[in-house]
Amino acid sequence: MPEAVHAQQPEITVSLADPERGPLSPQDASFKAKSISRALRRAANKSRAPTSVIAGGGGFQARRGDRAFRLGVLASFAAFVLAPFLVASIYWGLIASKQYVTETKFALRAGEASSLDLLSGGAMGSQASQQMQDAQVLVNFIRSRSMIEALDRKVGLRAMFSRSGVDYFSSFDPEDSVEELEKYWKRRIDASLDMMSGIISVNVRAFTPRDSLTIAQNVTDLSERLVNELSTRSRRDALAQARTELTRAEEQLKNATGSMRDARNTEGVLDAPAAAEAINKLITTLRLELAATQEDLALHSDSATSDSPQARLLTARVQSLKSQIDEYSTQIAGGGERGEGSLAQRAGVLSMHQIELDLARQRYALAASMFENARVDLETQRAYLVSFLRPTLAEKSLYPRRWIEWGIIVAPATIGWLALVAVAFLVRDHMAK
Repeated sequence: MPEAVHAQQPEITVSLADPERGPLSPQDASFKAKSISRALRRAANKSRAPTSVIAGGGGFQARRGDRAFRLGVLASFAAFVLAPFLVASIYWGLIASKQYVTETKFALRAGEASSLDLLSGGAMGSQASQQMQDAQVLVNFIRSRSMIEALDRKVGLRAMFSRSGVDYFSSFDPEDSVEELEKYWKRRIDASLDMMSGIISVNVRAFTPRDSLTIAQNVTDLSERLVNELSTRSRRDALAQARTELTRAEEQLKNATGSMRDARNTEGVLDAPAAAEAINKLITTLRLELAATQEDLALHSDSATSDSPQARLLTARVQSLKSQIDEYSTQIAGGGERGEGSLAQRAGVLSMHQIELDLARQRYALAASMFENARVDLETQRAYLVSFLRPTLAEKSLYPRRWIEWGIIVAPATIGWLALVAVAFLVRDHMAK
């Protein structure tokens, strides 16, 4: 390298005098001196000028190892830039399989609120919150393993993603586990939820337009089935609980009715208050008749014929009426002639059974009302999957995005190589000082 530097320096020839012309004059000597000075300055500047960057820089004296440095720069360029450029160009330009996208958009819409929801406070806010929660559950379900297993059973997801003709890096190995299929599925599906509008967007990628359309249609169907299950599962549980309560209330009503029947048979009274009211009416009639008879008897007592047969008959009538009044009064509030309980005692026994019967009837009526409301609520669809952008057959492949994917590989490789070369130059210049 020193020989190369000396070769680059210009050859300077100075002649102070020409023998044929004689000594130089002072003016010629001054002109020659200035010319020599300018020539020396140009030679010094040229010797200090740097050589090519790829050649390893320069200086007044060339450094040792510039050839090795130059070869290292070229080798790193080939390894970090040229090789990725060629690999990316060949794969994304010639090998990468086409992928077709099918897009669908849908939203959850709540059905008509039931009468109970309208009467309860905060029904609208609760519905909106439940609807947003169901939408988030639906997005997670689309990405989940449950969706993958359902699609694999229904349309053969593994076979669709491992078709012949698909390049090695894009296809799925059908022998891999379901966990690997789940990871692969998440790279082929894009499900997102717009929190402001509640719209769910789903993009499905496959290697044929028909496959992407079939997968998107089945994703929509399975999502709608999940929405129906979410909206009916709790209401089915409520209906089952209401049916159990209705059965229990019906059994209690049957027992209370049977107990009331047995008590009436035992007491010999169908309705104690009604019987007491009838006896009171009879006692009132007897007392009125007694008063009239006593009045007739008083008229006969004032006359001279007080011992007449008419007077004796009236007296006997008065005694009979009093005896009947006492007997009927005893039946209401006293002991009977054969030791039977009074109507008051019988009414106390029957009233306890009547209270149990009334409570059983109220429980049965409430349980029947709850069961009917749960049945109507179950038959009323609360949530709908409204698909306003239905899946359609793709006509053009949108993936892979060849230029973008190519740039993602080549651009970082180029930038990394430039940074590496810059660091190498800084290290070399620092070590050369």
